Amino acid sequence: MLSKQVQLSPGILQECFEKVRKNFYERIDEKKHAAVYAGVFSEAYAEPEFTGKFMDLCAYYYESEGDERALQKGMAVIESIREHQREDGYLGCLEKGKELVAFSFWNHGFTLYGLVRMYEATGDESILALAKKAADYILSVYADPAAPDILEASNMGSQNISCLYAIGCIYRATGDERYLQFITRVLAHCETTDMPLLSFGSIFDLRSKKGIEMLVVYLGILQYGRMAGDCRAVDAARHYWQEIWESQIRNTGNGTIREKWTEGGNAARLMPTEEKPNETCVAVGWCELSLALFYADKKPVYLDALEKTLFNHMIGSLEKSGRDLAYYQGNYGRKIYRTDDGAYQCCRYRGFTLFSYLKEYLYHYENDCLIPLVYGPSIFEAEGLRVKQETAYPTKGQIRFSVQNGGGEKTLKLRIPTWCREWEITGGTGGTGYMTDDGFLTVALPEGNYTVCLNMTMPLVKEQHEIEGKPYLSYTYGPLLLAADTHYGCALWREADAGASITAVEAGSTSLVHFVTDGLHLVDFASAGGNDPVNDQYTVFIPERRP
Repeated sequence: MLSKQVQLSPGILQECFEKVRKNFYERIDEKKHAAVYAGVFSEAYAEPEFTGKFMDLCAYYYESEGDERALQKGMAVIESIREHQREDGYLGCLEKGKELVAFSFWNHGFTLYGLVRMYEATGDESILALAKKAADYILSVYADPAAPDILEASNMGSQNISCLYAIGCIYRATGDERYLQFITRVLAHCETTDMPLLSFGSIFDLRSKKGIEMLVVYLGILQYGRMAGDCRAVDAARHYWQEIWESQIRNTGNGTIREKWTEGGNAARLMPTEEKPNETCVAVGWCELSLALFYADKKPVYLDALEKTLFNHMIGSLEKSGRDLAYYQGNYGRKIYRTDDGAYQCCRYRGFTLFSYLKEYLYHYENDCLIPLVYGPSIFEAEGLRVKQETAYPTKGQIRFSVQNGGGEKTLKLRIPTWCREWEITGGTGGTGYMTDDGFLTVALPEGNYTVCLNMTMPLVKEQHEIEGKPYLSYTYGPLLLAADTHYGCALWREADAGASITAVEAGSTSLVHFVTDGLHLVDFASAGGNDPVNDQYTVFIPERRP
């Protein structure tokens, strides 16, 4: 983890990070999370998933900041688990006989993950013992010859195999080969079914089309493949990612309808929130799998995908207070951050995790090579190298890197995003060379103090679409999808002339960017509908006026 080497500077990423951090320390009550494991609940009970993610946040803030408050929050949950973990290790909180239904294994798996993370943050062997007991429960259930098929589970068979990710994490912590062997057996079994996780041809060849569940499954398969040296598993994760990228991810940076992948999923269409499109859990899982594959392959396409989802769906899903996230986001209508009965808190902790880990999304440093993963104002320091990144990205394409290098020659690799068609690089020293390498611009960093400037022209792109036989327009500005927003006085579905000029307007506190075309106000999708969620409406597809 790089967090101790990275500082966020003022900008939209720091703003999101600080809002979520404030909520973590000041508003989230660890006592409520500690109470999650006290009792037996109905099949609709999903709280242990959220508490598992909460423990991860506690571990991360303690690791990255050394803040004892984060440790104390996590330990409150640990003490409750000590008291309430069932003798056989089960932590899914459903009644006896229902351990393999509904959210049970999902709950149990994420609690196991949270326990592993708390152990990694503290080194406390007693926490590891709780985690091993929970992991061994999973192995014991499916070691029994009379046990049901692990694919006999909710969400089209994906719910229980989601535990593969947590099992890989306990292997990471213990090195116990039994855990890798369990994953090997499960994957081999799946190959004999209609869930061939390694050899599938299309995502629609797999029984489960569930979004976040299957992303978690493939995070587990990728982790397993890298730990076990199983190239087939790594290739399967690559293939799954590529299928989703090509067929499902929309201009909003997300996919799914009613939490499932769909045929022609990224074709232009109008989707109200009532259709439950673009689940935020899916957006987070997509970011996590994209980043994990980047670490495996170092290919910039994964960062292009990450950037698209982060700057559009994810920032757009976060309520201005940072308290909640929209569970689903339609591409028109209103943004709904919560319902009166709290139904939208499902994705709260998954979303909180992404924003809490933002510093890990900024840089990769290995073998004297620094790669900015997502551009944003920040400072990186390690091994005698200090790089200050000054930029208004994603609203402007100019990025200035102030380099102080006293630790021997190093390399800076700069991604040229897929949206960028014109760029130039200036600065450096007389001996600095530039060359493209698989989508990266490679810059030599000799010792000394100097600047390197990457200037990318931010194109304003207009696309024409036909939806249900009617013409529509959509607009993007660099990495940002634009939307018409009624907050600025125009009616929803106001038509625009495709040939009308587009003028930039100075953006204020209500948006990141602001344009006007044919009297219609366009702002970034992340800001659209979020200033007054009760009244504001938006659309990313604008009806085209034709003679």
